[in-house]
Amino acid sequence: MKRTPLYDEHVALGAKMTEFGGWEMPLQYDGIIKEHMAVRENAGIFDVSHMGDLIIKGKDAGKFLSYVTTGDFEGLKEGNAKYTHILNEKGKIKDDMIAYRLSDDEYLAVPNAGTTPMIEEWFRKHLGGFEIEMENLTDELVCIAFQGPKSRELMKKISDDAAEVKFFKSGWADLGLGTEDAKGPLSRFSEESLVSGTGYTGEDGFEIITLREQGKKLWKKLIEMDIQPCGLGARDTLRLEKGFLLSGQDFNEDRTTLETGWDFVIDWDHDFIGKDALLKQKENGDYDKFRGIVMEKGIARHGQKVYHMGKEIGTVTSGTKSPVLGKGIALAYLSREHAEKGNKVEVDIRGKMSEGVVVKPPFV
Repeated sequence: MKRTPLYDEHVALGAKMTEFGGWEMPLQYDGIIKEHMAVRENAGIFDVSHMGDLIIKGKDAGKFLSYVTTGDFEGLKEGNAKYTHILNEKGKIKDDMIAYRLSDDEYLAVPNAGTTPMIEEWFRKHLGGFEIEMENLTDELVCIAFQGPKSRELMKKISDDAAEVKFFKSGWADLGLGTEDAKGPLSRFSEESLVSGTGYTGEDGFEIITLREQGKKLWKKLIEMDIQPCGLGARDTLRLEKGFLLSGQDFNEDRTTLETGWDFVIDWDHDFIGKDALLKQKENGDYDKFRGIVMEKGIARHGQKVYHMGKEIGTVTSGTKSPVLGKGIALAYLSREHAEKGNKVEVDIRGKMSEGVVVKPPFV
């Protein structure tokens, strides 16, 4: 398994480590519920350096990203970020990601950890006809997610410039981490860090991308500020309460953007891989819908079947116990006729039918 530059810091803090997407990552430090509630009520930090970092540069960079994703990146303003889906020719989602426009001809694409090698290969397969260069900087950078309602207030103690970065915007800020020697596309990180108003928790916050040694200094600085370190366990319960998709679990090149209900990420006014398939599906309108289920009792898990009056109507993709609601919540693809809000359903949890109610996420 690969390790991020912060691995030793996690071990020193007593983190319980686990495998995720080919990386050895912290599952939890002080308990998933404690870490979860710290982010909902105060602030917490996550090591997300396992996420990919692909620099795409050249006069056709925006045109290229617009072709290989559902988003129009040529129209994205410098300093802005966009969430988008990467589809195959059949309109099925290969991955989701956020990409940042760093300058007129340079973007940073951040695919998911386990899918980064596949997405890099997919992008390189479609480079023909575009004047761009692409470089994978994943192993050279640290990314720390700083999330929670008090994260902006706390960020002011580090940098006023960073604290002013708004939702889905990005900017460069000196976080007092010193200078680190770097060349090529990494050189702009030598003195400043890239700070964006993005995250995976549904709370206000930031994601900070910096060089390896600077990232270690930043992590230690945040820990010294008594900010709660959080692992993958809390990251999953937080995103699930908000109904956010998890690559490889809520989709695995088996579902389309229309089926997920995240079709707002589709900019229909440009050509992209998978567009024709999506248009046909949209016209037919016969696809499943992605919904939430609040359980009366029990905790539904990935792969469990959903029923209505004895008829199978769908499958759970993600499930957990919500620390905020204190009851089980699940995400599932349901047949259209049974996907209405308020519908009663049952989930087969290890041979026992447990009742639940259909809702539209977020749960919290």
